[in-house]
Formats: sequence, structure tokens, C-alpha cells
Amino acid sequence: MKIKASKMDVIWSYVGTIFSLSSGFILLPFILIFLNNDQVGMWYIFLAINGLVNLFDFGFNSTFARNIAYAWSGATEVSKMGAKFSHSSKVNYRLLKVLITTSRTLYGFISLIAFLFVSTIGTLYMLHISKDLVGYDHIVAWTIFCISLFLNLYMGYFAALLRGVGAISIISRATIFSKLSQLLISIILLALNFNLVALAIGFLTNGLVLRYLCRYGFYNYKKMNEHLAAIQEPVTKSDIKKSIRIVSYNAFRDGLVALSNYLTTQASSIIASLFFTLAQTGVYSISLQFANAVSNISASMIFAYHPTLQSAYVNKDSDTERNVISKGLSVLYALSLIGTIAVIVVAFPVLHIIKPDTVFSTPIFIGLSIYTFLWQQQSCSAAYISNTNRVPYMPAFVVSSICGVLLTLIITKFMNIGIWSLIIGPLIVQGLYNNWKWTHVVMQRLNTTLLVTLKNGYYYWIKTLIGKLKTNS
Repeated sequence: MKIKASKMDVIWSYVGTIFSLSSGFILLPFILIFLNNDQVGMWYIFLAINGLVNLFDFGFNSTFARNIAYAWSGATEVSKMGAKFSHSSKVNYRLLKVLITTSRTLYGFISLIAFLFVSTIGTLYMLHISKDLVGYDHIVAWTIFCISLFLNLYMGYFAALLRGVGAISIISRATIFSKLSQLLISIILLALNFNLVALAIGFLTNGLVLRYLCRYGFYNYKKMNEHLAAIQEPVTKSDIKKSIRIVSYNAFRDGLVALSNYLTTQASSIIASLFFTLAQTGVYSISLQFANAVSNISASMIFAYHPTLQSAYVNKDSDTERNVISKGLSVLYALSLIGTIAVIVVAFPVLHIIKPDTVFSTPIFIGLSIYTFLWQQQSCSAAYISNTNRVPYMPAFVVSSICGVLLTLIITKFMNIGIWSLIIGPLIVQGLYNNWKWTHVVMQRLNTTLLVTLKNGYYYWIKTLIGKLKTNS
């Protein structure tokens, strides 16, 4: 069965993405009102650990989604480098059933390992950084959070199954309802003075609602449950082992890239908690949250047109590739600048009014914004390169992320420059190679330069704007 995104799928995708990003900022004022600075810092450390736990997925989510798409498109079997197809495009429900059973088995094992990690090493780390906190709220919150991490990871494969069959709108609607549930529960419990426990219960609610709706949506998508139940042949242990060997091949590469991205963007909050106070960690993490949000929104157009770039690459349509990249990169540059200014001029003053004892550093935020912008540009370039079904950037990403963490630790330990050490360390390492290398590779392949690409992009947008104004006048 062919997978074709409808206009409603695209609309729901945008709505879901925007709401997912904005929900954290909707909750932020309530966090600042009802929690003290140390509790704010603890919560953002919880979220950083959540990002670390997600690495236990190690690329299997995207790999399963890709293989589910093959089965949905009529593949007779999947292989390490793709799939084998027959002339029929009917859904291979037998193969689909094998992949679903494999994902359930694999994620059960992964989630158990992750739970053992956070409940032992994670608990010791949490107790160390919270030794000066009074009461037991943070311990109760951590216990609930650990349970949430286990359930979220174990049930996470349903989102991959939905993406595989092209049911994007179901994921987006589930995301919206789950985030609304989290906001409602968190705000009510914060108002009732549940403190960190309120946020942990809200996080648990978000995960349960999202996974339940994804599960329900998948099995009711185009009578999926009936078709799978009609397959009488059982899935054997041999089937599962074979599938795990196949999906592990590409998942390994994707997982290493995901690990390097985590070390590059989120690990700094954990490092901050080891060397700075919880209050300082909280302020830094909020600034990083804003910088990442500006970066992600600015790059959304490039990633939205990723399928177009893939099609253009297959058809050797370099003109389309150049046009799409020029429009996307020009938007990335413009929105990054506008978003950074908006946060400094609007968001930080509002947050200061809400919580006067929370002081945000504009220079620190500008440094973070420059770093996340350069990282986003290299990520966009890497995503384009991946259209060739090669990942030449993987070794450089991994090595640079590790070196960045090590340099950050050295600077933090031996140089008295405060929070700046969390920015300067990775900025130096990434700037030496990744920040420019992969964008340069893209420009070389398209036989152009970054300056020409940006010039063409802004020319297109100005011409389009003038045309719209003339039409409306």
C-alpha cells in the first residue's frame, strides 16, 4: 500500500510540533511561581536525565519505522540495507506482525535495562546533587519520574509503528492531548503545593496518555487489529532473532549520532549540576531551553521539506535541491536572529516579573544561541547528506561530542569563568570541524557557496513578498 501524506497530515504535523514545543513554555511561568530556585534546577536535571534515558532506544525507533513502512508497502522481507519487494503492493501483514512482536520484545528488554540504570546510578546521582534540599518531595518526585521513564520507553515503539504506516495525524493528535493533560495536571497540583511531585505526576500523565492514544490509534488504523488477528502463523523466537539482527545494523549508526547529539546539546545541564548550584543550573537550563526552541523552530522548514530533498536527490534534480536549501537556510538565519532578540526583549523581562529573584544573563544566552544555531546548521547539512544513504559524519560527530564534554570538564575544573565553561568548551571543539565541514560538503555537492545560497534564498522571499503585496493591492 502506498504511503502518501495528505494535507491534513501536514497540518496536524505542524500543529503537533508547535504545541509540543510551546507546552514547555506555557508551563514555565507556573514552575517559576510555585517552585523555589533549587527545585527549578532539580526539575531541569530530571528532564536532562530523561534525554539520557531516551538514548537507550539507540536508533531502533527510526529503524523500526522504516521497516514497518517497507512491510506496509508490500515488502516480502526486510534486510540490513533495505527490503525485497514483489510486484504486489499489498500490505505484508505477516511481516508486519513479526516486526511488531520484535519491537515489543526488544523494547521490553531496553526499558528494563534503562530502569535499572536510573534506579541505581541515577538515584545515587540525584541524592548527591540534592543533599542540601530539605524534605522528601524530590525523592517522591524522582520515584514517580523513574516509573515514567520505564513506561515511556517500553511503550515508545507505538509511535514508530504509526510513523511507519504513515499515520502522522494520529501521532500529532495524541501529542496534543497528552501535552494538554500534562499541563492541566501539573498546574492544578502545583497550585495545591505538590511542588516537584506535581511536575513528576504531570510527566507520568503525559506519557500514559500519549502511549495509550498511539496504541489505540495504531490497532484501529485501517482495521489493523483485524488483519493482524487473521494471521494464523505464529511468530517464533527464530523470527524475532532474525529481525533483531537486521534492525540492529542501521540502528547502531543512528544511535551513535543520537548519542553525540545528546552530549552536544543536553549533557551540559548534568555537568552544570556537578559544579554549580541547583539555582544556577536551573537558570542555565531555562536559557538553553529557549535557545534550543529558537533553533528548532528556525530549522523547521528545512526538515519539513526533507522528503522533497530525498526525491530530488533520487531524480538527480540539483536545481530543486539548491532552491529548497536556499529557502530553508535563509529562514534558519533570519528566524534565529529574530527569535534570539525576541527572547531577550520579551521573554526574559516577563519571566523576571514573574520571579524577580531569577536573573537571566543576556551575554550567556547570546553565546548559547550562537552555539545552538551553528549546531542546527550542521545538523541540517547532515540530514541532507543522509539522503545518499550514507552517514560519513557519524565518526566526527561522536569524536567531537566526547572531546567537547572533556574540554568542558577541564575548563570548568581549572578556569574560573562560571557558566561560560559550558558554552566555550563544545563551541571550540565543534567550531574546529563539524560547524563548517558538513555545510561545506553540501555546498560543494551542489556546486555553490553558502553566501550565494543565502543570497538566492532572500531574493526568493523578497520577490514572493512583493508579489503577494501587489496581488492584494
